[in-house]
Amino acid sequence: MSYLYQKKSYKKIILNTEDAVGSVGKASSGTGNSEFSFTKFNTISVKEPSYLKVDGISADITTDAVWSVKLDKVNYNKASYYNSDLNGLPTIITRSFNGKSSLNLDGVALEITPQEINEIKLIILDESGNGIDSAKISLELCIEEIPRDIMPN
Repeated sequence: MSYLYQKKSYKKIILNTEDAVGSVGKASSGTGNSEFSFTKFNTISVKEPSYLKVDGISADITTDAVWSVKLDKVNYNKASYYNSDLNGLPTIITRSFNGKSSLNLDGVALEITPQEINEIKLIILDESGNGIDSAKISLELCIEEIPRDIMPN
């Protein structure tokens, strides 16, 4: 038996909310920022259909609230994603931190389309619509090219 090695593109991105331009967005009044725009990175070229995954997340949040992180400014395959919250933006992770970090998160991946990524925007809210106030969140993303043998025709 022999195998042909196919070189795949793989990119790792670490986003820290303290490095972003934050805004209140849809957060409840007085609860802090919920929208974080990241633009200070080299353009990310995605040349083939790829998966965007969250590899790790950490936060200095000690409440039991459940937080959702949505992704904006990145094109994705809308035919392969379903969101029941009527928002339209893909949820890339939902977590309760309670002072802990998470790794290898559920194996969930968002299929993204070929594009040049110049900005990534995260929308972070708890189930009550609160922003993260003065908390800091760090998110580790990876973009991995989808192997051709599993691509739909």
